[in-house]
Amino acid sequence: MNFMVRVALQLLAAAVLFALCVQAVAIGAVWLIWPGAATDEQGLGSFQIFTLVLCAVLFLLTLLLIGWYLGKPVYLVMVWIRRLAGGNYESPLRWDPITRKNGSLKIPYAVYKELFEHLRMLASTLQQNEKELRQAEQTKQEWIQGISHDLKTPLAYIAGYSAMLTNGQYRWSEAERQQFLSVIHQKATHLQELVQDLNETMEGQIPLRKEAADLAELTRRTVADIGSAPWAEGYSFSMESEPASVPFVGDPKLLTRAIRNLLVNAVVHNPEGTGIAVRLSLLPDRTAEIRIEDDGIGFAEPRSSSGESPAERPGLGLSIARQLVEAHGGTFSIFSKPGEGTSLSIRLPLAQS
Repeated sequence: MNFMVRVALQLLAAAVLFALCVQAVAIGAVWLIWPGAATDEQGLGSFQIFTLVLCAVLFLLTLLLIGWYLGKPVYLVMVWIRRLAGGNYESPLRWDPITRKNGSLKIPYAVYKELFEHLRMLASTLQQNEKELRQAEQTKQEWIQGISHDLKTPLAYIAGYSAMLTNGQYRWSEAERQQFLSVIHQKATHLQELVQDLNETMEGQIPLRKEAADLAELTRRTVADIGSAPWAEGYSFSMESEPASVPFVGDPKLLTRAIRNLLVNAVVHNPEGTGIAVRLSLLPDRTAEIRIEDDGIGFAEPRSSSGESPAERPGLGLSIARQLVEAHGGTFSIFSKPGEGTSLSIRLPLAQS
Protein backbone atom coordinates (compact mmCIF):
# COMPACT_ATOMS: atom_id res chain seq x y z
CA MET A 1 0.00 0.00 0.00
CA ASN A 2 1.15 3.51 -0.76
CA PHE A 3 2.99 5.08 2.18
CA MET A 4 0.91 8.27 2.29
CA VAL A 5 -2.41 6.39 1.98
CA ARG A 6 -1.44 3.96 4.72
CA VAL A 7 -0.37 6.77 7.08
CA ALA A 8 -3.58 8.73 6.38
CA LEU A 9 -5.79 5.69 7.03
CA GLN A 10 -3.97 4.86 10.25
CA LEU A 11 -4.24 8.44 11.52
CA LEU A 12 -7.95 8.56 10.57
CA ALA A 13 -8.64 5.28 12.34
CA ALA A 14 -6.80 6.52 15.43
CA ALA A 15 -8.78 9.79 15.43
CA VAL A 16 -12.15 8.01 15.06
CA LEU A 17 -11.25 5.52 17.77
CA PHE A 18 -10.22 8.26 20.17
CA ALA A 19 -13.38 10.29 19.39
CA LEU A 20 -15.61 7.30 20.16
CA CYS A 21 -13.68 6.65 23.33
CA VAL A 22 -14.11 10.28 24.38
CA GLN A 23 -17.84 10.18 23.82
CA ALA A 24 -18.21 6.90 25.68
CA VAL A 25 -16.15 8.18 28.59
CA ALA A 26 -18.08 11.46 28.71
CA ILE A 27 -21.50 9.77 28.66
CA GLY A 28 -20.42 7.20 31.22
CA ALA A 29 -19.00 9.88 33.51
CA VAL A 30 -22.22 11.91 33.30
CA TRP A 31 -24.39 8.94 34.15
CA LEU A 32 -22.22 8.12 37.11
CA ILE A 33 -22.03 11.67 38.43
CA TRP A 34 -25.55 12.77 37.49
CA PRO A 35 -27.70 9.65 37.05
CA GLY A 36 -31.10 11.33 37.07
CA ALA A 37 -30.25 14.32 34.93
CA ALA A 38 -31.57 12.86 31.67
CA THR A 39 -35.07 12.20 33.12
CA ASP A 40 -35.33 15.43 35.04
CA GLU A 41 -36.90 18.09 32.80
CA GLN A 42 -35.45 20.92 34.88
CA GLY A 43 -31.95 19.49 34.80
CA LEU A 44 -32.01 18.35 31.18
CA GLY A 45 -30.59 21.60 29.85
CA SER A 46 -27.83 21.62 32.43
CA PHE A 47 -27.13 18.00 31.64
CA GLN A 48 -26.68 18.76 27.93
CA ILE A 49 -24.37 21.73 28.66
CA PHE A 50 -22.34 19.67 31.12
CA THR A 51 -22.05 16.84 28.60
CA LEU A 52 -20.90 19.17 25.82
CA VAL A 53 -18.30 20.85 28.05
CA LEU A 54 -17.00 17.52 29.27
CA CYS A 55 -16.79 16.20 25.71
CA ALA A 56 -14.94 19.34 24.59
CA VAL A 57 -12.42 19.08 27.43
CA LEU A 58 -11.84 15.40 26.81
CA PHE A 59 -11.57 16.03 23.07
CA LEU A 60 -8.87 18.66 23.63
CA LEU A 61 -7.01 16.35 25.98
CA THR A 62 -7.31 13.63 23.36
CA LEU A 63 -5.86 15.89 20.69
CA LEU A 64 -2.92 16.68 22.97
CA LEU A 65 -2.45 12.99 23.62
CA ILE A 66 -2.59 12.16 19.91
CA GLY A 67 -0.17 14.98 19.11
CA TRP A 68 2.27 13.82 21.75
CA TYR A 69 1.90 10.16 20.86
CA LEU A 70 2.23 10.57 17.11
CA GLY A 71 4.65 13.50 17.36
CA LYS A 72 7.43 11.50 19.04
CA PRO A 73 8.57 9.78 15.82
CA VAL A 74 8.27 13.07 13.92
CA TYR A 75 10.56 14.72 16.48
CA LEU A 76 13.07 11.89 16.10
CA VAL A 77 12.98 12.34 12.34
CA MET A 78 13.65 16.07 12.73
CA VAL A 79 16.59 15.37 15.07
CA TRP A 80 17.95 12.79 12.64
CA ILE A 81 17.73 15.18 9.67
CA ARG A 82 19.42 17.93 11.69
CA ARG A 83 22.29 15.53 12.54
CA LEU A 84 22.63 14.58 8.89
CA ALA A 85 22.80 18.26 7.92
CA GLY A 86 25.58 18.71 10.49
CA GLY A 87 27.65 15.87 9.03
CA ASN A 88 26.83 13.35 11.78
CA TYR A 89 25.68 10.18 10.03
CA GLU A 90 25.21 8.02 13.11
CA SER A 91 21.59 7.19 13.96
CA PRO A 92 20.24 9.19 16.94
CA LEU A 93 17.82 6.36 17.73
CA ARG A 94 18.23 3.62 20.25
CA TRP A 95 16.35 0.89 18.45
CA ASP A 96 15.80 -1.40 21.46
CA PRO A 97 13.17 0.80 23.21
CA ILE A 98 11.11 1.28 20.03
CA THR A 99 11.17 -2.26 18.67
CA ARG A 100 9.36 -5.41 19.69
CA LYS A 101 11.02 -8.73 20.39
CA ASN A 102 10.32 -9.88 16.83
CA GLY A 103 12.19 -6.83 15.46
CA SER A 104 9.17 -4.85 14.26
CA LEU A 105 8.66 -1.23 15.29
CA LYS A 106 6.26 -0.35 18.06
CA ILE A 107 3.26 1.89 17.54
CA PRO A 108 3.42 4.80 16.68
CA TYR A 109 6.90 4.33 15.15
CA ALA A 110 5.56 1.64 12.82
CA VAL A 111 3.50 4.34 11.07
CA TYR A 112 6.74 5.88 9.80
CA LYS A 113 8.57 2.62 9.08
CA GLU A 114 9.41 3.50 5.48
CA LEU A 115 10.60 6.95 6.51
CA PHE A 116 13.03 5.47 9.06
CA GLU A 117 14.31 2.98 6.48
CA HIS A 118 14.90 5.72 3.90
CA LEU A 119 16.68 7.88 6.47
CA ARG A 120 19.00 4.97 7.29
CA MET A 121 19.70 4.48 3.58
CA LEU A 122 20.34 8.21 3.17
CA ALA A 123 22.73 8.27 6.15
CA SER A 124 24.63 5.28 4.77
CA THR A 125 24.88 6.86 1.30
CA LEU A 126 26.06 10.21 2.68
CA GLN A 127 28.65 8.49 4.87
CA GLN A 128 29.96 6.47 1.91
CA ASN A 129 30.10 9.59 -0.28
CA GLU A 130 32.05 11.47 2.40
CA LYS A 131 34.48 8.57 2.73
CA GLU A 132 35.05 8.48 -1.04
CA LEU A 133 35.49 12.25 -1.08
CA ARG A 134 38.14 12.06 1.66
CA GLN A 135 39.94 9.28 -0.21
CA ALA A 136 39.86 11.28 -3.44
CA GLU A 137 41.16 14.37 -1.64
CA GLN A 138 43.93 12.34 -0.01
CA THR A 139 44.93 10.85 -3.36
CA LYS A 140 44.97 14.33 -4.87
CA GLN A 141 47.17 15.66 -2.08
CA GLU A 142 49.56 12.72 -2.43
CA TRP A 143 49.66 13.31 -6.20
CA ILE A 144 50.59 16.97 -5.67
CA GLN A 145 53.19 16.09 -3.02
CA GLY A 146 54.69 13.49 -5.31
CA ILE A 147 55.03 15.92 -8.21
CA SER A 148 56.48 18.59 -5.89
CA HIS A 149 59.02 16.05 -4.71
CA ASP A 150 59.88 15.01 -8.28
CA LEU A 151 60.50 18.61 -9.26
CA LYS A 152 63.70 18.49 -7.20
CA THR A 153 65.41 16.00 -9.52
CA PRO A 154 65.34 18.03 -12.79
CA LEU A 155 66.10 21.17 -10.80
CA ALA A 156 69.20 19.44 -9.41
CA TYR A 157 70.30 18.58 -12.98
CA ILE A 158 69.76 22.13 -14.18
CA ALA A 159 71.56 23.61 -11.17
CA GLY A 160 74.47 21.19 -11.52
CA TYR A 161 75.06 21.60 -15.24
CA SER A 162 74.55 25.36 -15.17
CA ALA A 163 77.07 25.63 -12.33
CA MET A 164 79.54 23.63 -14.42
CA LEU A 165 79.00 25.92 -17.42
CA THR A 166 79.48 29.09 -15.40
CA ASN A 167 82.54 27.82 -13.54
CA GLY A 168 85.46 29.89 -14.82
CA GLN A 169 88.08 27.38 -13.62
CA TYR A 170 87.32 25.02 -16.49
CA ARG A 171 87.41 25.54 -20.22
CA TRP A 172 84.73 23.39 -21.77
CA SER A 173 84.85 22.43 -25.41
CA GLU A 174 81.98 23.39 -27.68
CA ALA A 175 80.82 19.75 -27.80
CA GLU A 176 80.76 19.58 -23.99
CA ARG A 177 78.89 22.86 -23.76
CA GLN A 178 76.30 21.61 -26.24
CA GLN A 179 75.96 18.38 -24.27
CA PHE A 180 75.37 20.31 -21.04
CA LEU A 181 72.85 22.59 -22.71
CA SER A 182 71.05 19.57 -24.18
CA VAL A 183 70.70 18.03 -20.72
CA ILE A 184 69.45 21.34 -19.31
CA HIS A 185 66.89 21.56 -22.12
CA GLN A 186 65.71 17.98 -21.47
CA LYS A 187 65.28 18.64 -17.79
CA ALA A 188 63.46 21.91 -18.46
CA THR A 189 61.05 19.95 -20.67
CA HIS A 190 60.66 17.45 -17.85
CA LEU A 191 59.83 20.32 -15.50
CA GLN A 192 57.12 21.51 -17.88
CA GLU A 193 55.60 18.02 -17.95
CA LEU A 194 55.55 17.84 -14.15
CA VAL A 195 53.90 21.25 -13.92
CA GLN A 196 51.25 20.07 -16.40
CA ASP A 197 50.68 16.98 -14.24
CA LEU A 198 49.70 19.28 -11.38
CA ASN A 199 46.59 20.18 -13.37
CA GLU A 200 45.52 16.55 -13.80
CA THR A 201 41.95 15.85 -12.67
CA MET A 202 42.07 13.38 -9.80
CA GLU A 203 38.99 11.21 -9.26
CA GLY A 204 40.16 8.92 -6.48
CA GLN A 205 42.98 7.30 -8.46
CA ILE A 206 46.18 8.21 -10.26
CA PRO A 207 45.48 8.95 -13.94
CA LEU A 208 47.23 6.52 -16.30
CA ARG A 209 47.98 7.04 -19.98
CA LYS A 210 48.71 3.49 -21.05
CA GLU A 211 50.70 2.63 -24.13
CA ALA A 212 52.92 -0.19 -25.34
CA ALA A 213 56.57 0.14 -24.31
CA ASP A 214 59.69 -1.87 -23.50
CA LEU A 215 60.17 -2.13 -19.75
CA ALA A 216 63.83 -3.12 -20.12
CA GLU A 217 64.65 -0.12 -22.30
CA LEU A 218 62.71 2.20 -20.01
CA THR A 219 64.62 0.94 -16.96
CA ARG A 220 67.95 1.10 -18.77
CA ARG A 221 67.44 4.72 -19.81
CA THR A 222 66.40 5.73 -16.31
CA VAL A 223 69.49 4.13 -14.79
CA ALA A 224 71.71 5.82 -17.35
CA ASP A 225 70.01 9.16 -16.72
CA ILE A 226 70.54 9.04 -12.96
CA GLY A 227 74.05 7.61 -13.32
CA SER A 228 75.13 10.51 -15.52
CA ALA A 229 73.90 13.19 -13.12
CA PRO A 230 76.64 15.43 -11.65
CA TRP A 231 75.42 14.81 -8.10
CA ALA A 232 75.67 11.00 -8.61
CA GLU A 233 79.30 10.89 -9.78
CA GLY A 234 80.51 9.15 -6.64
CA TYR A 235 78.14 6.19 -7.07
CA SER A 236 78.46 3.16 -9.33
CA PHE A 237 75.45 1.93 -11.28
CA SER A 238 74.91 -1.39 -13.06
CA MET A 239 71.97 -2.69 -15.07
CA GLU A 240 71.09 -6.27 -16.02
CA SER A 241 68.03 -7.51 -17.87
CA GLU A 242 66.96 -11.07 -18.59
CA PRO A 243 65.51 -11.13 -21.19
CA ALA A 244 66.86 -8.12 -23.01
CA SER A 245 63.37 -6.92 -23.99
CA VAL A 246 60.24 -6.97 -21.83
CA PRO A 247 57.13 -5.63 -23.62
CA PHE A 248 54.40 -4.25 -21.42
CA VAL A 249 51.44 -1.87 -21.51
CA GLY A 250 51.39 0.95 -18.97
CA ASP A 251 52.21 4.57 -18.41
CA PRO A 252 55.92 4.92 -19.26
CA LYS A 253 56.18 8.38 -17.75
CA LEU A 254 54.82 7.33 -14.36
CA LEU A 255 56.88 4.14 -14.23
CA THR A 256 59.97 6.17 -15.09
CA ARG A 257 59.11 8.47 -12.18
CA ALA A 258 58.80 5.47 -9.86
CA ILE A 259 62.16 3.99 -10.84
CA ARG A 260 63.83 7.42 -10.79
CA ASN A 261 62.56 8.08 -7.26
CA LEU A 262 64.01 4.79 -6.04
CA LEU A 263 67.39 5.46 -7.64
CA VAL A 264 67.51 9.03 -6.34
CA ASN A 265 66.58 7.75 -2.88
CA ALA A 266 69.48 5.25 -3.05
CA VAL A 267 71.86 8.10 -3.85
CA VAL A 268 70.53 10.62 -1.35
CA HIS A 269 70.45 8.25 1.64
CA ASN A 270 73.83 6.55 1.07
CA PRO A 271 77.42 7.82 1.14
CA GLU A 272 79.62 8.14 -1.94
CA GLY A 273 81.13 4.88 -3.13
CA THR A 274 77.86 2.98 -2.77
CA GLY A 275 77.14 0.48 -5.52
CA ILE A 276 73.61 0.42 -6.94
CA ALA A 277 72.59 -2.62 -9.00
CA VAL A 278 69.38 -2.86 -11.03
CA ARG A 279 68.13 -6.24 -12.27
CA LEU A 280 65.08 -6.88 -14.45
CA SER A 281 63.76 -10.43 -14.72
CA LEU A 282 60.64 -12.36 -15.68
CA LEU A 283 59.01 -14.54 -13.04
CA PRO A 284 57.12 -17.78 -13.82
CA ASP A 285 53.72 -16.15 -13.14
CA ARG A 286 54.16 -13.69 -16.03
CA THR A 287 55.29 -10.95 -13.67
CA ALA A 288 58.20 -8.62 -14.37
CA GLU A 289 60.38 -7.81 -11.37
CA ILE A 290 62.66 -4.79 -11.15
CA ARG A 291 65.01 -5.23 -8.21
CA ILE A 292 67.15 -2.31 -7.05
CA GLU A 293 69.87 -3.23 -4.56
CA ASP A 294 72.56 -1.13 -2.91
CA ASP A 295 75.36 -1.93 -0.46
CA GLY A 296 74.84 1.26 1.49
CA ILE A 297 74.06 1.95 5.12
CA GLY A 298 70.53 0.51 5.09
CA PHE A 299 67.96 1.40 7.73
CA ALA A 300 65.94 -0.24 10.46
CA GLU A 301 62.27 -1.05 9.97
CA PRO A 302 60.66 -0.57 13.39
CA ARG A 303 56.94 -0.83 13.77
CA SER A 304 55.13 2.44 13.42
CA SER A 305 52.23 3.41 15.66
CA SER A 306 50.98 5.86 13.06
CA GLY A 307 50.01 3.09 10.65
CA GLU A 308 52.62 3.99 8.04
CA SER A 309 54.11 1.24 5.97
CA PRO A 310 57.91 0.75 5.93
CA ALA A 311 58.00 2.24 2.43
CA GLU A 312 56.69 5.53 3.76
CA ARG A 313 59.20 6.05 6.58
CA PRO A 314 62.63 6.23 4.91
CA GLY A 315 61.60 8.93 2.44
CA LEU A 316 58.82 10.41 0.37
CA GLY A 317 60.40 9.00 -2.79
CA LEU A 318 59.66 5.44 -1.70
CA SER A 319 56.05 6.31 -0.92
CA ILE A 320 55.63 7.94 -4.34
CA ALA A 321 57.10 4.89 -6.07
CA ARG A 322 54.74 2.59 -4.18
CA GLN A 323 51.68 4.64 -5.26
CA LEU A 324 52.75 4.67 -8.92
CA VAL A 325 53.47 0.93 -8.96
CA GLU A 326 50.19 0.05 -7.27
CA ALA A 327 48.35 2.23 -9.80
CA HIS A 328 49.60 -0.24 -12.45
CA GLY A 329 48.29 -3.20 -10.43
CA GLY A 330 51.77 -4.08 -9.21
CA THR A 331 53.36 -4.52 -5.80
CA PHE A 332 56.25 -2.78 -4.10
CA SER A 333 58.32 -4.26 -1.27
CA ILE A 334 61.40 -3.19 0.62
CA PHE A 335 63.99 -5.11 2.60
CA SER A 336 66.68 -3.33 4.56
CA LYS A 337 68.92 -3.76 7.60
CA PRO A 338 71.39 -1.28 9.09
CA GLY A 339 74.83 -1.84 7.65
CA GLU A 340 73.64 -4.41 5.09
CA GLY A 341 72.16 -2.20 2.38
CA THR A 342 68.69 -2.06 0.92
CA SER A 343 66.78 -4.16 -1.61
CA LEU A 344 63.72 -2.75 -3.36
CA SER A 345 61.40 -4.85 -5.50
CA ILE A 346 58.83 -3.74 -8.09
CA ARG A 347 56.59 -6.45 -9.52
CA LEU A 348 54.34 -5.65 -12.47
CA PRO A 349 51.80 -8.12 -13.91
CA LEU A 350 52.46 -8.49 -17.62
CA ALA A 351 49.49 -10.82 -18.16
CA GLN A 352 47.07 -7.95 -17.41
CA SER A 353 48.92 -5.78 -19.89
